[in-house]
Formats: sequence, structure tokens, C-alpha cells
Amino acid sequence: MIHGEILFCWRDEAKRREFNRCMQRSLHKMIIHDLTLINMKTLLTLFFALWIGLSCFGQEVEFCGSLNTSSEQRFQNAYGVGLQYQQDLNQKFQVGLGIHYNFNDAVFDHIPYLDASPDLIATENIHSTAKRISIRLNIQGLLKNNKNVSLSLGPEISYNFLWGEDQINERMGDNSPGYETLTSNQYNFSQTNDLKKEIGIGLISKLEVKDFIAKPLALCFTIRPELLLGKTELLIGGEQPVFSGVLGFTEFQIGLIYRFKK
Repeated sequence: MIHGEILFCWRDEAKRREFNRCMQRSLHKMIIHDLTLINMKTLLTLFFALWIGLSCFGQEVEFCGSLNTSSEQRFQNAYGVGLQYQQDLNQKFQVGLGIHYNFNDAVFDHIPYLDASPDLIATENIHSTAKRISIRLNIQGLLKNNKNVSLSLGPEISYNFLWGEDQINERMGDNSPGYETLTSNQYNFSQTNDLKKEIGIGLISKLEVKDFIAKPLALCFTIRPELLLGKTELLIGGEQPVFSGVLGFTEFQIGLIYRFKK
């Protein structure tokens, strides 16, 4: 009788979870698709407008590629590209404003929280595509600056857009006494991860090697540790939504700096 009640709870739990996922896909899939197209068009427009502006009035622009580590598994070992404008405030400080795009294709295992019964077990194998657009503002203090190299360190604040989609293979079964070997049930489904907008705070440390190849060019190496301060909230059933809570990121960059004006 107890086993029958557990199976009944499990079926209710599975139906509830599947219903929630269907509702999420219906409400957000079209919105995220349209938003992605808009973001790409906006980025291209901003790129050309920024290039024209920098050519006429700018001081320094940096193009970079990056590798990320993160407490969020969907962004573990993610790649990225970035564009940043930098302006000297005086001989000891400079300000930077940039836009960065991170993307990843990750596979990992996850054990979801189930509240229907302590004897229910579930594992998920997740194939995730995750993306992040980050607008960053920083102030760098020059710790060392001569004709060959410069070393800077300073605080940074960012505004971040995160979204993505998961393909999930879920296996569920019964771990109650006497039924440990019960054949598990398997489900395959997709999950759209809602767009999240989060403030980030962190540090930027940069080493610049000047006159790289040609005089206007410099080679730079940058480390950016930061925390994204998202809201902590729980879904029905006790699970935490994707991209919620505090997320840790560390970004390693290598880039080229082109100086328009002295």
C-alpha cells in the first residue's frame, strides 16, 4: 500500500513538473527567439557606430577574446568576445566602458529537488546552451606605467543579460526499502531558461605590453573576477530557478589595444 502511495505521489510530481515546463516553453520560447535576433542586430549597429565615433573622437579601443570559469555550470569554461573603450583621466587613472558577449555549450549532471517523497530519486543529464551579454564600467589605477608596459587594477560594475536553453534527459525511480531495483522511468524534454537581468560587481586587473608589432598596437592580458547579484527565489517544489541567486564568474582575457590619439 505504501509503495502504491509513493508511485501515486511520483506520478503527480512528474505530471506537475512536466506541466510547468510546458507552460515555460509556451510563454518564453518565442520571446527569447525574437530578443536574440534583436540583440544581434543591436550589437552590429552599436559596433559600427562605436567604430566611427572612436575613429573621430576616441582615445583607445580594445578587442579581446576570453575564457570564463563560473559557479554556474552552464557557464563553466565558456568563451567570449568583447569590445572596450578606454579614456585616460590623468597620468594615474583611466576609465573603461565595454560590452562583452559570452557563450557556452555544456553537458553536466544535476540532481533536482523532489518534495513528493524522500524515497523518490531523480537524476538529470543536461545539455545546455547559455549566453550572456555584459555592459561594463570600470576605473583602473595605474600601478606601473612606462614606455614598455603598464599594470592597472580597479573596481568594475556591470549590467548583465543571461538566457539559454537546456535539453534534459531525466531518470526517475523509487528508492524505498524492497524496491531499490525498480526500473527507472526516463523522460526527454527541453527547457527554456528565462532572460535574467542582474547587476555585477568585481575587479579588473590588466597587464599591457606596449608597441606590440606596430606602435599604435598593444597586447593586453586581463583578469576579471566578479559576482552577479541575482534574486534568490524558489519555484514550486523547492528548486531554485536557473541564473538566480549570487553567481560567481572569473574571466581571463587576451586582447589587442589600438590607440587613436595621444
